[in-house]
Amino acid sequence: MPNSLSSDQLRTLTRDGARLRLAELRTEIAALESLMRDSGTGDRGAAQPTRRRRRRRRLSAAGRAAIAAGQKARWQKAKAATNGAELTTPTTGGSRAPRKRSRMSAAARKAVGERMRKYWAARRKQATTKQARGTASKR
Repeated sequence: MPNSLSSDQLRTLTRDGARLRLAELRTEIAALESLMRDSGTGDRGAAQPTRRRRRRRRLSAAGRAAIAAGQKARWQKAKAATNGAELTTPTTGGSRAPRKRSRMSAAARKAVGERMRKYWAARRKQATTKQARGTASKR
């Protein structure tokens, strides 16, 4: 049987059907929520329609002062590091020199270069042998 409805009519009927189904689902959800509220056996956290706001916690003056002192110490440490000055730690009061990075000697650098050349030569050789085996098996 050919479709006697135009595309506009079909779209309108589809939209009306979707609205009706949405209304049915909303009434079903409302009924389920009221059942869960009345029975008291449901998961209270998920079924509550209103959310409780968490109270903001307040810091004491001593807590704020401790945080401020810690932050000032961090700023001082960062500033001293950028200026190249010696760092003083508030707990020990001593000074600590910045950590020096060890440099690679020329002989060590040469040895690493040789190792890497051998490594990559072996990798290239392995790749060419795999490639040669792959083309030989396709013939």
